[in-house]
Amino acid sequence: MSKAVGEFQYQLLIIKFKELISNGDIVVFGDTMLERKTRPATEEDLIVPNDNHPMQPGDGTPFVFRSVLVDGQPAKAGIGSLGGYSERIAIGFEKPHSDFGKEFATKHFQIRQDEPGRCYWGHDNQSFTIEVFVDDD
Repeated sequence: MSKAVGEFQYQLLIIKFKELISNGDIVVFGDTMLERKTRPATEEDLIVPNDNHPMQPGDGTPFVFRSVLVDGQPAKAGIGSLGGYSERIAIGFEKPHSDFGKEFATKHFQIRQDEPGRCYWGHDNQSFTIEVFVDDD
């Protein structure tokens, strides 16, 4: 492929990417997330608005997760049954987290009211920080 053809394809890709962003079809991770103002997350901040469970099935639309920073890393997170019977927290990372990898979910979690922004999980008092973006409120 010639350099001119490669550059043309690159420009088309950039145009399509900008269209998707402006239409709200994709969420941009990376530096743009780190430049936004955050605050400590509460459990209420992370409730999945279109959650469902076997006794109340959804319409099949993807769950709506919130953009967050977990230990300073860009991610999407949500709390809900997520199609199961038990409430859980689920997190998908832009880049693998050093402890959790690309995805993390557990039913054993708590974000204490007196300590927003810190999610305790598991049975050994393990925790991570979690922040939401103020402009998403």
